[in-house]
Amino acid sequence: MMKNLFVFCLICNGFILYSQNKMNHQIIPNPVSVKSAGGRLNLNDVKQIIIPEKNKGVKKIAEFYIRALNQSDIKIIETKSPHTSSKKSIILQLLRGENSSDYYTLNSSKNGIKITAYQERGLFYALQSLIQIIEKSEGQNNITNLSIPYINIEDDSRFKYRGLHLDVSRHFFPVSFIKNYIDMMAKYKYNYFHWHLTDDQGWRIEIKQFPELTQTGGYRKSTLIGHHSDSPAKYDSTEYGGYYTQDEIREVIIYAADRYIEIIPEIEMPGHSSAALAAYPIFGCTGGPYEVANTWGVFDDVFCTKDTTIWFLKEILKEVCDLFPGEYIHIGGDECPKERWKSCPNCQAIKRRRNIKTEEELQSYFISQIGIFLTSKGKKLIGWDEILEGGIPTNAIIMSWRGEEGGILAAKAKHQVIMTPGSHCYFDHYQSTYAKEPLAIGSYLPLERVYSYNPIPSVLTKQQSSYILGAQGNVWTEYMSDENKVFYMAYPRAIALAEVNWTEEKNKSYSDFIKRLHQHSKWFKENNISFSLSYLDLNYKTKNNNNHVELIINKPALDGSILLETIKDGDAKQEYTSEDTFILDKTLNCKAWYQLKDKTLSRPITIDFVSHLGAGKNITLINSPAEKYFQGGSSALLNGIQAPQNKYGGQEWIGMEGKNFEAIIDYKDTNAISTITFQFFNAPGSWIHLPSEVVISASSDGKNFEIIKQQNIETNNLKYIEPKILLDKKIIPQYLKILVKNHGEIEEHLPGAGHGSWLFIGEIKIE
Repeated sequence: MMKNLFVFCLICNGFILYSQNKMNHQIIPNPVSVKSAGGRLNLNDVKQIIIPEKNKGVKKIAEFYIRALNQSDIKIIETKSPHTSSKKSIILQLLRGENSSDYYTLNSSKNGIKITAYQERGLFYALQSLIQIIEKSEGQNNITNLSIPYINIEDDSRFKYRGLHLDVSRHFFPVSFIKNYIDMMAKYKYNYFHWHLTDDQGWRIEIKQFPELTQTGGYRKSTLIGHHSDSPAKYDSTEYGGYYTQDEIREVIIYAADRYIEIIPEIEMPGHSSAALAAYPIFGCTGGPYEVANTWGVFDDVFCTKDTTIWFLKEILKEVCDLFPGEYIHIGGDECPKERWKSCPNCQAIKRRRNIKTEEELQSYFISQIGIFLTSKGKKLIGWDEILEGGIPTNAIIMSWRGEEGGILAAKAKHQVIMTPGSHCYFDHYQSTYAKEPLAIGSYLPLERVYSYNPIPSVLTKQQSSYILGAQGNVWTEYMSDENKVFYMAYPRAIALAEVNWTEEKNKSYSDFIKRLHQHSKWFKENNISFSLSYLDLNYKTKNNNNHVELIINKPALDGSILLETIKDGDAKQEYTSEDTFILDKTLNCKAWYQLKDKTLSRPITIDFVSHLGAGKNITLINSPAEKYFQGGSSALLNGIQAPQNKYGGQEWIGMEGKNFEAIIDYKDTNAISTITFQFFNAPGSWIHLPSEVVISASSDGKNFEIIKQQNIETNNLKYIEPKILLDKKIIPQYLKILVKNHGEIEEHLPGAGHGSWLFIGEIKIE
């Protein structure tokens, strides 16, 4: 891992195309306007940077230029009024007036480069764009030549808030890595770093008044091996932990501020508090004993709402507020079970004293007390969208993660909102359907879906939309134990979200983004930084076509062709084709790759099609699945392709949240049916449960159905089951109705207690 990514963030061997007006470039995020008139400026001829006199901030930016360009002979010249010079120069000029703090212009010509902005951060963002368009080549005697095209850029950001998150509680990362993480954020014009410092699995920030928070709460006895849903669970026997001293945190704060990034610390409350309670059990409802959690999930033991607990947390936040100069403090507020509160004498006394009716209102009271304290310290409270329950705390800022609904509700109530829905912004999800993709928490979030996100919900008015500050990408590290895995999971999805936050919708194009991104991928490779190339992978969808399955292979937005290898009768046959649509009407086993023109190959996708009587039939869903678990559409249920047994993400699984699965199949066939086989996923740790019952009905007119089979599904510990339903007799129906009954509300002793369970269903095989 590099010690300082920022200093070495030149894009080497970049290929620049430009025309008379609009320019094909590789700048990410895409600027408002980029134009070129042809010609190039040799940066080796630039020997001076002219800056405003006595401006320490601009001078620091100029020094960044020099280090990034690795040209120590460039001189910094301070003047009262930046002006042109007989020598080729870089001019950094601050404009008068109150305009956007992110706005900048960058103009290069034979005389040098002139950059203007209203604030210093605008000059800094211009630096990032400049670095991205530099082309490196070898001149005489192997001396490196740096050049850029003659170019005119005008640029500004779309959103004020452009955030990226990192969880250091589940897995801890040293200061050196945090700085590298911040460097990468700066490269793509992020301006807020959400530092998740405390959780059940570890307390990572030194609090001098309460040293046991780190000495005890900073270490767990062991750590889960494998996935949280595995049964039986396995653990290592190694103590794990670490924390940041306040001096280290100050060092990181300064480092981030130099890159115009504000750090938002998160101190979790009232839930996700096992580590704190292990250190100070008196502040729990039962008095303990408690342990730092060695597995992932949600735990019943949370902070008690009594006055002494609120005092304790205010004393912690007092040190946090003094340490972090930014305007925001994040207090969590998510996933807080309330069972302990219901039986706690202290919590019930608070309810009576405050005339509080429900535990949801009790949480609102708790959060409000913390919010009042933070306001007194000149800070603004941010919380996950659960803090809406029981009433919105005054002046609270909402991070909407369980979808957009919380953000919409908050914006309509005139509260500021940061959009971070799991459907588009959770980078701990799988980013590819590739079979050997490293272990992740679940779900499926490809790059294109991140890029497609618009943080402004269409249901909001223009005035309500003004409360949307921007979007944030979240990197939860349950399954990221090392630094390479963090970068692999975050990038390039964080780059896509950077453009979502910076660039207006009208200037976004996924195909154009991929072309620019592919140039950036070379820099990651040259600098040995983990980076997923999943955007090169083929993906597919299916649709019904006259009782056959039509397979549509989607190609990446880069020139190349499909390589298809089919296996038939034991012989492998290779086919090169530019076609992207295939009719599946008989059993087929194949692998497919994408080959770029430079002969680069993507990773393979495997398609195993097994023909059955239901394959290609039309199916109509009565209940709508969750949007993020409906990526293959309803045809995925009858396309002859099995859903993967090891993970529930991708286009073959369909997820129902708290609902039954109910569908009608338009069968209309002369072949009799004797069995129907289902695929179900089972992962209680992820709130996914097996169904309780399957009911099969038949009809001749599609309206009046008669039950022909009912079968209970027994609960077990297997992650995946494939029950075969034997009909009592063979039938030839015109229509089939399939009802799969959801497990229902999750029991108190299980993760997600009180919530409706998830039901995942894959291929429905009819024989």
